[in-house]
Amino acid sequence: MTSSRTRQIIGLSLSALLVLTFCSSPVRFAYSLPQTVTVSSGQDVTLDTGYPLVSVHPLAELKPGIWGGLTRRVSVDTRNAGEVIVEFRLLGLIPLRRVAFKVVSPPMVIPGGHCIGVILRQKGVLISGLASVETVDGKEIWPLKNSGIQPGDVILAVDGREINSRDELAIWTDLAGRRGGFLELSLQRPDGSIYRRLVKPVPKRNGGFALGLQVKDSIAGVGTLTFYHPQSGTYAALGHIIADDSGRRPAPMESGQIVQASVVDIEKSRRGKPGEMLGTFLDEADVIGTIDKNGPCGISGVLLVPVGNPYYPEPIPLGMATQVRKGPAEILTVVNGREIGRYRAEIEDVYPGSGPSSKGFLFRITDPELLAKTGGIVQGMSGSPVIQDGRLVGAVTHVLVNDPARGYGTFSEWMAREAGILGAEAAGEVDLRLEAATGRYRAASASGGRVPPR
Repeated sequence: MTSSRTRQIIGLSLSALLVLTFCSSPVRFAYSLPQTVTVSSGQDVTLDTGYPLVSVHPLAELKPGIWGGLTRRVSVDTRNAGEVIVEFRLLGLIPLRRVAFKVVSPPMVIPGGHCIGVILRQKGVLISGLASVETVDGKEIWPLKNSGIQPGDVILAVDGREINSRDELAIWTDLAGRRGGFLELSLQRPDGSIYRRLVKPVPKRNGGFALGLQVKDSIAGVGTLTFYHPQSGTYAALGHIIADDSGRRPAPMESGQIVQASVVDIEKSRRGKPGEMLGTFLDEADVIGTIDKNGPCGISGVLLVPVGNPYYPEPIPLGMATQVRKGPAEILTVVNGREIGRYRAEIEDVYPGSGPSSKGFLFRITDPELLAKTGGIVQGMSGSPVIQDGRLVGAVTHVLVNDPARGYGTFSEWMAREAGILGAEAAGEVDLRLEAATGRYRAASASGGRVPPR
């Protein structure tokens, strides 16, 4: 009995020790790092775990610690581009995890801050909701309530004919209503599956016919350009995804453009109600770039008309997430017309291990002029570049509703990866990307049409 109880106590003690060890700060530190960390060439990278935890592979320099032959500190050699592996081992013996430090030469970019119009067009017509119809006898009915048609579905064709605009759908609806017939809609679910439905137009009280659908054929809005990469002609903007009506999926897109825009007014932010940047642009005029990607950290494509920045006429380094720190920064944005302003801010917290998203760091607007004009962060400011220590480190993405002077930003590193200019800068590839986009734009301009998709 005594022996059994002793073994039980020893087992519980060892289990408790193991739990405490793996919940300790050094072990949590090891797991707080992503599996791959990108650092800039020449950047000082020293890991100090405060505990004998680190073992390294040959391209890192060990620093002496207080644990004899075991080390608790390692310095990564960032003088040359390449990869350095650091392995975390408990007491230098038990493998925990490996972290790869990728040393890259930072891309040189022109900061943005320009107000842009964003136009997305999808194939077909997107259903944004179901609607009631008031009939000729004054009754309110929902013709498609139980049809299985759902918001987020896309109408691809009517009676076998492809459609790409609300006007086309309205024409076919009116023709079918006049003859008292049905329409066969070919629809696509968000998961890509195709289905068909027979629907009958309903005569409306105020004339004409309706299906009981709310639809749209494009998405348009105002945002801010973040940076332009002269070598490839690639730009990045917005800092967050353009979502569909559900807010959970990327908006469907067949083609898209960014255009020059002007700020005509500002609806100031106040506690509990974010403000808005009111901008104006012409749909088909002043096209300055294509939209080729719509990802978690914003949109990107090829800038067809190079833009300049009055504060940074020459390119500056694009900062890595590991270089962002708490402290002073600045943002570039437009609050009147097309004139870019330069304003003070303070980065309050950094979340580099969270993975690509629109919330990489927390910041506060501290510039009295900008606070007086906007009340803080407003809609349309998304994508405004954040610059710290001479590097473009991120972009404005969100406002805190109850404190509009504060908001979130995404890292420019994440935006550059989505845009394809970090880690894969083959000169031939980027030259071809710019040449192909410019050729498509010239062909479309000559014919008076839209810039076609890639």
